[in-house]
Amino acid sequence: MKSMREGVVRRNVLSVLLASVLWVQSGFSAKADAIGAAAASQASASQKPTLREQVIQIPTGAQVEVRLLNKERFRGRLGEVSDEGFTVLIAQGNRIDTRKVVFGDVKSVKEIRKQRTALYVFLGVAMTLGLLLAVGFAIDAARGGR
Repeated sequence: MKSMREGVVRRNVLSVLLASVLWVQSGFSAKADAIGAAAASQASASQKPTLREQVIQIPTGAQVEVRLLNKERFRGRLGEVSDEGFTVLIAQGNRIDTRKVVFGDVKSVKEIRKQRTALYVFLGVAMTLGLLLAVGFAIDAARGGR
């Protein structure tokens, strides 16, 4: 009778383990699908937005990388945006310099977004370890807590 009960517990443990792996994987898959859909919608736009329109869409205070036509490149936080250009706040040691940039001098501006891949991997590993620990306790309790 005990071996049959252990077999049922093992089957339940495997079911829970597989379900959790599929659940974590579906979260990563959904994020990838959302990124793909966003890229497809940008590609389907019939007209590329102007540089000014791109800069206006970036929130004030966001980290940006600016590439100029003279091949100069710098990073900072987006400041005020006007019809002629925009400002970038650049940290230089203990002080913050404000640099005014004219749209005519700019090759590209892009928002720098921090990637959270390490966080997602850590959460997936932590959830899996927590699940395995819970399963271990369940098996130990089913065996009578030797």
